[in-house]
Amino acid sequence: MSGPVPAQRERRSADPVLAALVVGAVVSIAAVLLTPAAMSTANIVMVAVWVIFAWLCRQVTTRPQIASTARRFWRTLTVTGVLFALGKALGVAAELGRAPPSEPILFGSSALIVVGIALAGWAMLAYPLNVLGRARMRLRLDVATVMCAFAMLAWHVVCEPDGVPPDNTGQLAVTVLGCTVALIAVFGAVKLLISGMAPFTPGAAVALVAGVLIGALSYFNVLNMRAGDAPTLQATQLASAFLLAVAARVQYLQMRTWPSGLTVRPRPAYSRPPYVAVAATQLLLLLELRQEGLTVRGWGMLILPVAVVVLVMIRQNMAYADNVRLLGDLDESMLQLRHQEQRFRSLVQHASDLTLLVDAQGTVLYASPALQDLLGVPPAQAVGRPVAEVLRPDDASAVKHLLADVRADSDTGVRRQLLAHHVDGSHRWLEAMATNRLDDAGTSGVIINIRDVTEARVLQDQLHHQATHDNLTGLPNRASLNERAQRLLRDNEQATRHIAVLMLDLDGFKAVNDELSHQVGDQLLVVVADRLRQCVRPTDTVARLGGDEFVVLLIDTTTAGAVATAGRILETLSAPVMIEGHQVFTRASIGVAVGSGAQFDSLLHDADLAMYQAKRDPTGAGLHVIDHTAHWTPPSARAAEPS
Repeated sequence: MSGPVPAQRERRSADPVLAALVVGAVVSIAAVLLTPAAMSTANIVMVAVWVIFAWLCRQVTTRPQIASTARRFWRTLTVTGVLFALGKALGVAAELGRAPPSEPILFGSSALIVVGIALAGWAMLAYPLNVLGRARMRLRLDVATVMCAFAMLAWHVVCEPDGVPPDNTGQLAVTVLGCTVALIAVFGAVKLLISGMAPFTPGAAVALVAGVLIGALSYFNVLNMRAGDAPTLQATQLASAFLLAVAARVQYLQMRTWPSGLTVRPRPAYSRPPYVAVAATQLLLLLELRQEGLTVRGWGMLILPVAVVVLVMIRQNMAYADNVRLLGDLDESMLQLRHQEQRFRSLVQHASDLTLLVDAQGTVLYASPALQDLLGVPPAQAVGRPVAEVLRPDDASAVKHLLADVRADSDTGVRRQLLAHHVDGSHRWLEAMATNRLDDAGTSGVIINIRDVTEARVLQDQLHHQATHDNLTGLPNRASLNERAQRLLRDNEQATRHIAVLMLDLDGFKAVNDELSHQVGDQLLVVVADRLRQCVRPTDTVARLGGDEFVVLLIDTTTAGAVATAGRILETLSAPVMIEGHQVFTRASIGVAVGSGAQFDSLLHDADLAMYQAKRDPTGAGLHVIDHTAHWTPPSARAAEPS
């Protein structure tokens, strides 16, 4: 059984009220069965027990957390207890008057008890059950099967063997009415028992159902009661009253750990009470026929069908037991699968990485919630759109190539980095890992796991910039210049075109450092770097090798163009500059080497030699050219640089 989550259990001593009820029941029933003179006293005790029952039911209704349905049920039982007490009190009053009870008193007493039984039955019948569809139909069939057995039992004990009704028609009417109402009460109890949903706790259910059944059996036997059966009938009625009082007290005590007062348990795949009812009816049939007599042939015709029914019941119960076991295994597997699904869904829903499922054409089939945080796009809006439209990368073809590569390779994943756009206009570097699951029936798509690597990419770019650029001037260093040269060598078209390497050295730079300070010298180098950038094209490269040495790499140029650029640099650098209140003049010597891109290393060496030649030039031109493509043109012939 299941119900509200019980509070933490603690050890408690025996309840005095419950102990008093048990002791009172044992003493009273023993006195009635062993001492016939105690019959009149037993009626007084029964009135007291019903009063106690009503009081205990009232206590249950005052529990603070009791469910509304349970409160209504126990309020009805409170009224039932009052009616039972009043009915028994009328009989006791008549007995104390030492006069035979008149028919109106007997009728009034019986009527009160019958109304009480009807209220108890109605409380159980009216209790709502959340059972729908075929489950409701199965429940009705099970209850009907059990009630047929009770009806058969009632018929057996009420009717005389000869079928002749008793002379006392009033007693007959009261007995029939009592049996009918008792059957209704039993019906309500059976319904709650089989359904697994009840307005009482498990412990109270045992005592409550036992009290109802014993009380119903006592009314079934009223009509057939003989003089010697009076103590037994009185004892059963006492037992019923005490059991119901015990049920009310157990309900009150168990609500410490079951605050709602309800019992809710999953209904099994099949119910055993209907099979017990079938077995009971077969047994009653055999007993009845044994009492009234039957021929040998008749016994054979009776016992064999009964045996067939019993065997079928055993076989059916075995099949049901197997089904229950299989259903239990299936439920456990489904529960584990549901837990795994919930765990997976929770991981996906709360993961910072984005998960996309796209079809073979690149249409988004699923997007995890991380898309909202990553790119500002609601996941629902991404479904049905092309993945390139959702990610909005700088290079849309990169997404197409990613999908094409992963479709071509179904064994391993394909990893790419994409520069995507957030809806707020910012950029995000994304690392996408695509896995081909088009042949997987459970997925039927391409899974793309994406994580934000913006910070790592920015840091990587910063580190690369620091490794390939001069910290002072921001110009590329020797490593960056070598990378550019390697790209020229890998590009066959560029490798065959003419390039020019200009090696530049500042004249008198040491004097600036010595006379004006190294800080002024550093600022002068920054100014020189800015002026060099202004003298070249965007496709050209200006690098600082160290100290006051600079290199200019001109791409796709001529000797005349290289000489013109060198002349422009000399002219630009000759302009004075103010640094910290000092007017500083700069002069430079430039060595120029012109050739093909494949000759970069030798051109760099020749440009260095040409620079030293320029420093030693007595004319002070500051420029020397080594031309590997044609004869050298004098510096005076400064032709315009080609655009």
